[in-house]
Amino acid sequence: MKRYYYLLFLVCITFIASLSSCEAVEELTETETEKTIRIFTGGTWNIDTLVTKTDLFSGGISTIQTDSTFNNYGTLEFQKPNQTVPGYGSGYMIHRYLKNGINRVDTSAWVPYNFNSGNNNYITLFFALPGEDLVVDGYDMYLDLVELSEKRIRISGWRRETIPGGSGGSYGTYRRYHLTR
Repeated sequence: MKRYYYLLFLVCITFIASLSSCEAVEELTETETEKTIRIFTGGTWNIDTLVTKTDLFSGGISTIQTDSTFNNYGTLEFQKPNQTVPGYGSGYMIHRYLKNGINRVDTSAWVPYNFNSGNNNYITLFFALPGEDLVVDGYDMYLDLVELSEKRIRISGWRRETIPGGSGGSYGTYRRYHLTR
């Protein structure tokens, strides 16, 4: 009887070891894009800090127009990118927060790479006005993956648009997110 318990114990240990080794092999063989998707979509993220800025950039000089910092600014949920909704292989990014005592929800789109070039080490966020297509009509921002781990994400970047009329300057929008679980 003792021998059967010992044999059962060995079978259980072998089974558990094989499961954990499969997960380790899977993590070693995943691409950077697959890793980014897995980490971003692995649960809800707390927005510890969101920094936003706007500026006018001309003649090599940046003149900051607005500079805001939002602490403990709700949560972000990144849904897995797919090929149909919201489109072009993007997924939804859902921001839940409280503003002036009212619960709010903003929905944007995201992809786990630079949408323009396909480069990894970036994510692209798409923002659109109500009633407009998030990706086609959206305002896209390419954010650098400054830090990416299971418990913490830091992303930041500028988006610039040339000022019409040939002034040589540009309008800029900046975002920096510090997210934790």
